[in-house]
Amino acid sequence: MKECEKPKHPDDYGIFIKKLGKNIKYLSDENLVKHGITLEQVKILRFLTLYYSESPAYQKDIEQHFEIKRSSVTNILQNMERNGLITRIGDALDARVKKVLLTEKGKELSISLVDYIIQLENIIVQGMSEDEKRTFKDLLKRSLKNVEEYMC
Repeated sequence: MKECEKPKHPDDYGIFIKKLGKNIKYLSDENLVKHGITLEQVKILRFLTLYYSESPAYQKDIEQHFEIKRSSVTNILQNMERNGLITRIGDALDARVKKVLLTEKGKELSISLVDYIIQLENIIVQGMSEDEKRTFKDLLKRSLKNVEEYMC
């Protein structure tokens, strides 16, 4: 390679992280299309199932938990509502505040997708020992923390 040429595949951390995220999303969406749902919607279903199965969540909870803009969450929730997975109800005191509730269909789909989520997680760490998995997760958390500290 000539000295002035750049490598075609740089060995930068950011490139690998971006490719990993993109490939996970692609693999997920490709497999979830048969359910008429996206990975983002699955994450929200799981969040609602785990933390708000008996009581309503608020749209703000979802925005904060996933660190997604209000407009993006609104679009995702509108699609989920159109597909009968959730209902949104205006708060009695402030109609701008939306409560988000799982429907029976949403609960059933969330439960049926648990195995898929576990399978996807296993694909990500395939070939790693238990120690390597813990180390991988710890390093990801540390890298995320490092970046977040510079964002403030």
